[in-house]
Amino acid sequence: MAKIHPEDLKAGRDALMAGGGGAGDLALVLTNGAGALVWDNNGNEYIDCTSQAWSLNTGYCHPRVVAAATEQIQKLTHVRSCFDTEPQLMLSKKLSELAPGIGNTKLRKVTYCLHGSLAVEGAMKLALRNRVGGKNFISLYDGYHGRSFATMAVSWPHPNNMFLPYAGNVVRVPQAYCYRCPFSLKYPGCDLECVKFTEQTIKKAIDGKPIAFLMEPIQGNGGMIDFPKEYYQAIRKLCTKYDILLIWDEIQTAFGRIGEMFAAELYKTVPDIIVFGKSIGGGFPLAGTLSRDDLQPFESGEHAFTFGHFPVSMAAALANLKAIEEENLLRRARKLGQYITTRLDELKQKYELIGDVRGPGLMIGFELVKDRKTKEPACQEVEVFIKEGMKRGVIFGGSKYGGLGNVVKIKPPLVITEGEVEKVLKTVKEITEKISNGR
Repeated sequence: MAKIHPEDLKAGRDALMAGGGGAGDLALVLTNGAGALVWDNNGNEYIDCTSQAWSLNTGYCHPRVVAAATEQIQKLTHVRSCFDTEPQLMLSKKLSELAPGIGNTKLRKVTYCLHGSLAVEGAMKLALRNRVGGKNFISLYDGYHGRSFATMAVSWPHPNNMFLPYAGNVVRVPQAYCYRCPFSLKYPGCDLECVKFTEQTIKKAIDGKPIAFLMEPIQGNGGMIDFPKEYYQAIRKLCTKYDILLIWDEIQTAFGRIGEMFAAELYKTVPDIIVFGKSIGGGFPLAGTLSRDDLQPFESGEHAFTFGHFPVSMAAALANLKAIEEENLLRRARKLGQYITTRLDELKQKYELIGDVRGPGLMIGFELVKDRKTKEPACQEVEVFIKEGMKRGVIFGGSKYGGLGNVVKIKPPLVITEGEVEKVLKTVKEITEKISNGR
């Protein structure tokens, strides 16, 4: 591609209405990437610890993914949802085989669309079809499920969100956020008070029968918040007891990020519906749901979209899943994740700035606090952390958005090298020291 004049790039930026998040307020123009590395149009190299919104588990431009997409592009690029293609059918077969559960709990049925918010809405629609007469969805404090009208409604209520007047019926309940327990208790002595509260909410605070309980097994945007294993199983039992469908939003956790194909495997808990997206396509847009065989399916046209059947993404996804399996990336995520969290825990012992370190696999976050005892969130320090990381050639993520999060995220591609990991950790130490000394 010919060199583009800077003035043309500037004109393009002026024309672009940007509704997404920033990257340390630095105006980067990315041009190419490989593995965990990405370069801008000035030749600067970065280690990407965001995997571009956690979507590149196998890294930038994985050769298998590129080859599969290239081959499919030369055959067929677009097909309506009423027709089948080989990539669509083979991917459906593969996902059905990989899906958690056995017998009646096996999640065999697959639906597709092109992005996560629409996939979550698909799960909500499927729940409505199977719980006729239900009025409310239950979701968790600090949960995040997208930016469409329906998914904003079930996500945490951003204080500056002007779109919430269009939100639907949702009841939010406290999650098992043990570092900041909403009941000021300490696990395991708390006896899972949050689950008891949830049951009381179901019994006494909701008009009619709830439709579904929607949750992320690990809250990404909320701050890399994972829960005790007993919590997942207790919520599963609660949903079964009250005949409430359990939906797990695994858009961020599925396909290797936490060292397993699905969080359901890690936490030994099978929901009724799993939502997937982001990393499945290896950089190509694809999302969808996996659901129990015995749920009543959609009728024709209820969940169909012009580009919901994109064979290029489906071919890429098949190659992507094959790479995850054959290159042992699940084991690699577990190994590198354990190493990184151990090193971060060592930094936590030295620096008061780091309040908590969390995360299975390569879904890692650490909280920045102004005071270790009060746990006052250090949100501005996260903004500084991200900017300083960019200057040093490392792209970090931050929790929530709009400057309201206090968690730094480390979620690189699973193919990140050991040498790149060491540079990331060195950068974390340098920035932590800089912020701590500047207080």
